[in-house]
Amino acid sequence: MTDSLGNYILDRTESLDDTLINKYFVDRDNSKIARLLDTEQYLLEGSRGVGKTMLMKASMIKSQNDFGKNSILPVWVSFEESIRIERISILTKSIDPFLQWTMGKILYETLNKLIQIKPKTIDELNRKLSAIFDIPISDNFDKYISILNNYINILEKGDIESNVLLSKHSPSEELSRILDNPQSFKDFLLEIIDDYNLTRIIFLFDEAAHVFSYSQQEKFFTFFKTLRDPKIACKAAVYPGITNYGKYFERGQDAKELKVQWSPLDDNDVKYIENIIKIRLKEYDNNYWNKLNSNQDVLRTLCVCSNGNPRFAFHIVDELENNKAFKGNSVSSQILINSVRSVFNTKWKEFETLKHRLVKFEKYIVEAETFIKQTILPNLRLWNDKQRKNKSKLSIGFYITTDAFDKLEKVFSVLSYSNIINIDYSKKSVGHHKHSYYVTINPSLLFTDLIIKDISELKNTSIAIENNQSYSESTSSIKELISNISDVIYIECSNTNCDFKTKDDTFKFCPKCGNKIEIKEEESLYKILRSHSIDNLKISKNIANRLKTKFKNIGEIYDAGLDDIRMTYIQDVRIVIIKNAALEYMAG
Repeated sequence: MTDSLGNYILDRTESLDDTLINKYFVDRDNSKIARLLDTEQYLLEGSRGVGKTMLMKASMIKSQNDFGKNSILPVWVSFEESIRIERISILTKSIDPFLQWTMGKILYETLNKLIQIKPKTIDELNRKLSAIFDIPISDNFDKYISILNNYINILEKGDIESNVLLSKHSPSEELSRILDNPQSFKDFLLEIIDDYNLTRIIFLFDEAAHVFSYSQQEKFFTFFKTLRDPKIACKAAVYPGITNYGKYFERGQDAKELKVQWSPLDDNDVKYIENIIKIRLKEYDNNYWNKLNSNQDVLRTLCVCSNGNPRFAFHIVDELENNKAFKGNSVSSQILINSVRSVFNTKWKEFETLKHRLVKFEKYIVEAETFIKQTILPNLRLWNDKQRKNKSKLSIGFYITTDAFDKLEKVFSVLSYSNIINIDYSKKSVGHHKHSYYVTINPSLLFTDLIIKDISELKNTSIAIENNQSYSESTSSIKELISNISDVIYIECSNTNCDFKTKDDTFKFCPKCGNKIEIKEEESLYKILRSHSIDNLKISKNIANRLKTKFKNIGEIYDAGLDDIRMTYIQDVRIVIIKNAALEYMAG
């Protein structure tokens, strides 16, 4: 067989076309697709790799197929290149480069989708675009869309230092007016809806938080709120805990929350992962599926260890092949556990590098890893050893009081974001007028750390309070963790001889000496990520070493064209892999 397993377990949905999405999509909750296509605003929340993009794209395809019945236009938009906009300094309040780029991207995808689904509108649309770009009607749609795309590319890659220079690059005054602010953009979208007899437009905003910088996130969700209209429905894929919605956006009020949840104790949830693996493996080689399926305990363990994350399941399958697990008649339990351990070790490395991207969460990331490795896992192992001796139910997590959780929310947020824990936010009474949340540990850790020894033990677990450990503010490890993250960042007087400092960022002048209070501007995340070593890319050491002879850092590869990357031993296939690795690193 000359084909590669990797072609069938592509772990990023962005790599799949509509045909493959239709072939590979497994739906376990029809109501989510229905909600993604209704008139409400939604935040689709879930950890990395749990299938948010696949769900959005499957929803878009369904809506496309139903367009003839309901005239609803579905538009999927990815914002992966947003990090580039951070290089443009904002010196005046005239034009915001991030919002110009965001609205430009949405407009570009909207126009393309309209022509794709309703091609008969092209003549009328050409007349509309001719007026916008101030170009004779004889020019065709492709010309107009190319002009818009060029403007987006200039915003992404052009030699623009500040927003003062943006007006010089806009293709026309009318386009500048449309993209001037969220309200004028919304008015234009409503014009399109009326002119082309659409029922509504549904925007499916993918990666609508993680790829944005902290300040961009707040701008985006303020913009998201502005678009709200009976004829415009916005849905945004977000991650738990780490998203900055800003002070003008209220979750639940400005958009309902739609969570992608999963439990290792739910047979239907485990079956969902099994079906995803089954489709991909049978498509590649039926023998692979037969060997995995021949031992139900091994198959179920693999599915449970995914923690509801298809991407992680694919990584385990890939590691099984690397370990030649499919050479025999069946896959052994030991080789599976070894493969899971190897893949999760990589996850810990990725988790550690998060502090370079989520700069504001750096301290919480460091403390979170220590907390899990040095407190939770050892304690849980000892707890289950005691439970076994007493012939009592085992545990797969712990309770933590809501008071303690609130003080450690960012610690738990980064762990949830990385799919290392799952948090059940339904409050459980623990007595004395106290309530707790239940936190489950990723099953991969439970199995590889022998906290749960095999799949049969998982059936002997319980989330009842009496069968689990409970942590509170008075617990020594929690008290220490709260102390470790409670350092306050003070804003100091610009006068080095003055000792005044404050936590209040509203001070403009020092009340003690009268000098200016200067808040140091944070270094752009774009610049930080660009400066990182090539060793951080998901490529082999040998390839990284070869690249270092030509490129200094990730930023240089990020900017390079495909042919610029070409060198000895790095040709067509590897060039694409390297470029995608750089794009993924910058986008997160």
